[in-house]
This record gives sequence, C-alpha cells and structure tokens, in this order.
Amino acid sequence: MIKTLSKTNTLIVAFAVVVLVGIVLLISRQVFDYSGLAFDVLTYVLSIVALVLAVLSVLNTVRQGRKINQMVRDVHAAVTELKEVSVSNDKIEREVNEEYHMNKVITDVLSEYGIGDSKKVRHSIARKVTRRMKKTTK
Repeated sequence: MIKTLSKTNTLIVAFAVVVLVGIVLLISRQVFDYSGLAFDVLTYVLSIVALVLAVLSVLNTVRQGRKINQMVRDVHAAVTELKEVSVSNDKIEREVNEEYHMNKVITDVLSEYGIGDSKKVRHSIARKVTRRMKKTTK
C-alpha cells in the first residue's frame, strides 16, 4: 500500500535528492583534486540545510496565518452570536417587565375593587385596569 506524502515530506525528500545529486557532482568534479573537496561538500550541505530551513519556516508561517484567519472568523461568528443573544435577552426582558407591570396593575385594581360578582362589575374593573395601564405606561 502506497501512502501519500504530505507537502512537507515531499519537499524534504526533494531536497534530499538535490543534496545527493549535488554531492555526487562535487565528488565527480574533484576526482583528482582532493584538497578543497571537504570544504566544498560542507559548504554545499550547509547551504541546502539553510534553504530547507527557510522553506520550512515559510510553510510554517503560511500555516500559522491560515490558523489565525480561521480563529478570527470563529471569534467574529461568536461575537455575532453573542450580539443576537443579547438582543434576544433584551426582548425577553422587556416582555417580562411588561407582563410584570400588567400583572401589578391588575392586582392593584383587583385589590381595590375586588373580583366582581356580576358581568357589569367585571367590565367596569377591566376598563379601570385598561385606564391605569395607559396612565402608567406613558
């Protein structure tokens, strides 16, 4: 079974191949002159390592940038949801306050005039509740 290599692993393998080819070329070029071979090989290997580290640093920076952008999107979505929850909470609070106010007015009127034994008395109490609601909400 063949595993697919990630981009980073593929890049490392490609650089390893380049290093090996470069070493072979350096050795074949200097078959007869061994005095500078060690220095040339060392310089070549160090330059390839520096190149690999630079490329990996760029890849890491790009990956971090993507993650930061994703985090910014997540935070923005969370802030939007919190604003929606706040608006909903304010609406619920207003409704509860209105209901509380209405219940208080009804309770006050009923405590003053009673429940009412007849339909006429109940209508009179309802009108008084309506008038008092209008007075107190303005």
